[in-house]
Amino acid sequence: MYHGLDLARFPPPRAPRPSIDGRDAAKPVRILSIGRLVEKKGYADLLAALASLPRDLHWRFVHVGGGPLLRELKRQATRTEIGARIEWLGARPRDEVLEQYRRSDLFALASRVSRDGDRDGLPNVLVEAASQGLACVSTTAGAAGELIEPGVNGLLVAPGNPFELRMALERLIREPALRARFGAAGQRRVRSTFAFEPGLERIALKLGLAPCALRSTHR
Repeated sequence: MYHGLDLARFPPPRAPRPSIDGRDAAKPVRILSIGRLVEKKGYADLLAALASLPRDLHWRFVHVGGGPLLRELKRQATRTEIGARIEWLGARPRDEVLEQYRRSDLFALASRVSRDGDRDGLPNVLVEAASQGLACVSTTAGAAGELIEPGVNGLLVAPGNPFELRMALERLIREPALRARFGAAGQRRVRSTFAFEPGLERIALKLGLAPCALRSTHR
């Protein structure tokens, strides 16, 4: 049973996303990532992938979260000449995080296994992003594959492989119709499998309670 998402706190976006493909400098594709700036989140790999995208492809990368690698990653972005395309927002309250999901065009998380063996399970941010109709790009490290079915509701690449990550990002930047299809499929997946209420009902049945009892307690 998954740690479900409260869909009342993550309602669907109010309007469809614009169909942009990175060709217009005035309308860059907005790539969002949320997570701590630590080794297992793979942000060095993600920046390397972004830096290798074709120069005529227009995008912006927005990061939400803090962490000890911020200074190092900013130096990497400057060295690879993509610093002007990046917004480092730091930690933000939940309502603002929700708005960032809705303002973005795709979500990226380059999880990997850190040198001490630490790794992600299934990051909540992937479930949240999918609930907002965002196409997701992630890696096969951890349990992202329990949410993302490659080619159906997102793309998965090998961890620690900026080239594969770059190819996945470029494909989704250039193909807004594919992003929309993946985003819609991701929303359906979250509602069918990752909503918290079915899990509460299963727990209530195990405890011999009426399903509504735990739901009202949760609220």
